[in-house]
Amino acid sequence: MIESTDLWLLRAVHAGESGSLSLGFVLLVTFLGSGWMLLGLVPLFFVPTMRARTGVLLLTLVLTSGIVASAKALAGRVRPCHALGWVRDLPIELPTDPSFPSGHAAGSFAFAAFVFAFHRRAGIALAGIAAAIALSRVALGVHYPSDVAAGAVVGALLGWAGARASPAAVGLANADSEPVGQ
Repeated sequence: MIESTDLWLLRAVHAGESGSLSLGFVLLVTFLGSGWMLLGLVPLFFVPTMRARTGVLLLTLVLTSGIVASAKALAGRVRPCHALGWVRDLPIELPTDPSFPSGHAAGSFAFAAFVFAFHRRAGIALAGIAAAIALSRVALGVHYPSDVAAGAVVGALLGWAGARASPAAVGLANADSEPVGQ
């Protein structure tokens, strides 16, 4: 059942030759979920009130990456771009590691959940971006929908746990950014 649903959704979203999504847009969105975007956190280390929280966020993302890499090694699922003939070649270097779960989805949702714990509005916006990043991985044919769903769940749980473990989880809040659950 999961496999047939995965294939049906993959066909519906994949940005193939007759796909409805613009390949350039999909490539841009998928880039937002790459590790290079973490460079945007560097300036936050120079803001004394943000240093601890940023450090915990970075540690959370590293932990997320490690868990995803371990799960990929255990699952060993072949990516759709390598397993299915109808998934067309893309003008990108295709990943060679296993497909399940999606690291882009896990990292993006971990980031969004972490931010949501401190700033609800920003977290909701980032969750929307994370969903677009996850969808872009399916549109590119490098992940099945269940890969990104699993990555999203793992990432959201780890992001939330990281925020709750953060020493900055208590205090430093105003009416808009009050930590959730406090």
